[in-house]
Amino acid sequence: MRICPQCSTPCDETHRFCPTCGCNLGAVKSPEDPLIGRTLPGGYVIFELIGVGGMGRVYRAEQVALSRTVAVKIIHPHLIGEENAAARFITEARAASRLNHPNSVGVIDFGKTEDGQLYLVMEFLRGKDLARVQYDEGPLPFRRVVSILRQVLAALSEAHHIEIIHRDLKPENIILEPTRSGGDFVKVVDFGLAKIRVDSMPGITSPGIVCGTPEYMSPEQGRGDALDARSDLYGVGVILYQLLTGKIPFEAESPTQVVLMHLSQEPQDPRDVAPERKIPDALVDVCLRALAKSPDQRYENADAFSDALARALASLENRNTRAPQGGIVCGTCGAMNAEKQKFCGECGASLQARVALDTPPPAPPVARPSSEGVKALGEEVVKFPLPFMGREEDLAWLADRLADAKSSLVGARVVGEPGLGKSRLLGEFLARGRAEGHVVVETGPDPFWAEVGYFAIRKAIVGLAGLPSDGGSAKDWASAGPEAKRGLADVFATGDLLPGLSHIERRFVIAEALRWAIVRASERAGGKKVVLCVDDLNLVDGASRSALADAVGEPPLVPALLVVSYTPGYDPGWPASTASARVLDGLSPALVARFGGAASGPVSKPTMAQVTRGVAPLYVDQLLRFTREQGGKPPSRLGDIIAARVERLSGDARKVIQAICVYGDECTGEMLVRLVSGGTRVDEALTALESAGMVIEHKGTYRTSHPLLRDVVLATIPAAVRRELHGAAAELGEDIGAPIEARAVHLFFAQNTFEALILLERVSSRAAARGDTPGTITALRRGLELARRELFRGELEDPMRAVLIFARKLGQALTQSGQFTDAEGVLREALDMAGPSGAERARVLGALAQVALGRDRVKEAQRYLGEALELAFASGAKDLLLSLEEMKKSIAAPARP
Repeated sequence: MRICPQCSTPCDETHRFCPTCGCNLGAVKSPEDPLIGRTLPGGYVIFELIGVGGMGRVYRAEQVALSRTVAVKIIHPHLIGEENAAARFITEARAASRLNHPNSVGVIDFGKTEDGQLYLVMEFLRGKDLARVQYDEGPLPFRRVVSILRQVLAALSEAHHIEIIHRDLKPENIILEPTRSGGDFVKVVDFGLAKIRVDSMPGITSPGIVCGTPEYMSPEQGRGDALDARSDLYGVGVILYQLLTGKIPFEAESPTQVVLMHLSQEPQDPRDVAPERKIPDALVDVCLRALAKSPDQRYENADAFSDALARALASLENRNTRAPQGGIVCGTCGAMNAEKQKFCGECGASLQARVALDTPPPAPPVARPSSEGVKALGEEVVKFPLPFMGREEDLAWLADRLADAKSSLVGARVVGEPGLGKSRLLGEFLARGRAEGHVVVETGPDPFWAEVGYFAIRKAIVGLAGLPSDGGSAKDWASAGPEAKRGLADVFATGDLLPGLSHIERRFVIAEALRWAIVRASERAGGKKVVLCVDDLNLVDGASRSALADAVGEPPLVPALLVVSYTPGYDPGWPASTASARVLDGLSPALVARFGGAASGPVSKPTMAQVTRGVAPLYVDQLLRFTREQGGKPPSRLGDIIAARVERLSGDARKVIQAICVYGDECTGEMLVRLVSGGTRVDEALTALESAGMVIEHKGTYRTSHPLLRDVVLATIPAAVRRELHGAAAELGEDIGAPIEARAVHLFFAQNTFEALILLERVSSRAAARGDTPGTITALRRGLELARRELFRGELEDPMRAVLIFARKLGQALTQSGQFTDAEGVLREALDMAGPSGAERARVLGALAQVALGRDRVKEAQRYLGEALELAFASGAKDLLLSLEEMKKSIAAPARP
């Protein structure tokens, strides 16, 4: 039995392909390429080599957690053979990860493996590069040339604004993906990374010519001068020349000669090179200005170059045909739109601040192959949200569970992969329950997705008991017993938890408070039943999960149903006798076919939804939206089709949805203005996102339409952009008094180490006091990760001590949860750093003694404890000495029969 690295399904050794997702298992390991089959930090599994370039080898990989395809570039070792070269790579990769434009390929992640391999993780592109397109299709129409290059210049404009220069623009670094209208959606790759090659091998006569590509290099780049944005504009000029004439301006036998020609010779007039093309004078003028030897004689920036191309195209089209009325050319895809439109009808990009042109409607676009789904699915046919279908048996099962709740609380568990429709099913069931007069209360993860302590149970108790949102006061709890009152006081306490309770006692009184609230709800039900629903149970805080499990394990004696949903692999710890489970399947292909004749074709494949049986309803939704927005061949996996839609958003919409996903589900318009960069049209972006079904507005706040959409967006945000967003969210959270757990998460991802470590330590202590061991472990792991990073960054005064403290506490928490192997690994690392003596080493040895006891290795525990006692006595740490003595006594004491 082996595990599929793409979907984690157990596969028989004889299988060549995974029966669930279709992954080619034979290609996972390759004796010729040891990287194939390897998992990089972040959970990226490398599958196949798809290209080799001057920078490195490019692989198709999968981010297993989201079933999403990514591209991984492994940098050639000879480019970074020295330590300072590796540091330069990190610096350039960090700079490139600030790019956040629809037409540039963002760096999602980057790093260095344990064996020294440097890598970049980027979005996976399914198009063809411009060189290949020109070779396959021959001379491109002038309008298409302008559309392509204006998108390239849009990407350059943002890059230049944040002081990133590409340095290696060429057709091979421009990728074209077809749009629904038959146009091109452009992606520019390898931003700024050519500088690594320049720094590694600076001479133009070096073997292998490394400082850019000579045919596209500006004169100043050939001389080795300092470069600015205008060097990139020269490269675009060379590409324009090539697209107009079919030839590059300068060709010679050696790279050095080509560079010298760029330095000293004027390019031949494009009209003379390709007279048969009848190249318009306006485009020739633009091209030759971009190819000026002196940067001062070129366009001052990318926007000016782009505007010049737009005017040249307008003059050409105006000369051919005058339009009865004006229009606006989309700067993203080149489509013509009515003057009053705010967004492009083809690609959804904002039309604000575009050049209005008095031009006729565009000529029919170049034909592109399209899927059958495009032809069969019209906008007027499909309406969103899609109808609720195919869940009659699941609804009947839930109705049976409610009927079972006659004299005591009954539990029900709905289990399914993300996108299978758990939330939609529960919503339909709860709506029917309300219609029948039952008391229905809903709760779930906190809006910050930070596992805020007691959030889910607090919301449940407020809804069940009819309390004010802050829990009220003691007079509102008059009917509660003493233990329930203590639990209520703890749940609704402001600030720190109430003192005097162990985590075991605290867990008991919280469960009592929940039982009291359920009984009170039953009293208000007037003979009807109580339904408490917890969606995404696996994502709520640990203390709330414990209280729910305790309520099911010892149920209150009232007719009530507790129904929850979660993903496979999570164990809520509920007894099967009182809480049966139902695993959801996908929709049948025959049912999916009702949404459109073409839908049954592609979506009938199991690979696209990553489910064993049927099709995920969310995939159907995303497929139909993809077809309406873009057309072409849809990605076959749910994570990929969501990512494809996100990547085509306009720049403003992209920034706004990123901000919502980073901050959380209760983001107001005012908050978004604070989070996104200046100049972003937030209101227009929100309108576009709502229209696309990606964002939902509720009482003046905005949230993503599905948790999986949020996860995919977060995974596609360029690394540096995400750090900046989390930094802004941390500041906003502090101003509005956001929960400590949410602020700690933002500071962690913002890599604000000092403040993050302080809050993470407080979060771990609070979680431990609530008995939330998973929450404790998560906070301590994050703290240890930050502290380890500071060993190399040097921004903390004493990072070694921070590593020791977080490693020891993490080891103790792992021991408490029974994860002895992980605990020992973390503690041994701490022991290596603790030095030969001192109180810190004694504490780590005491923690190792606890691990040994957990494994019933008494002699090993006594050995650790003996050394710890000696060090504690020598260091004079009295409190530590006393705790170690107590541990020694507990080991020596005979076990009770």
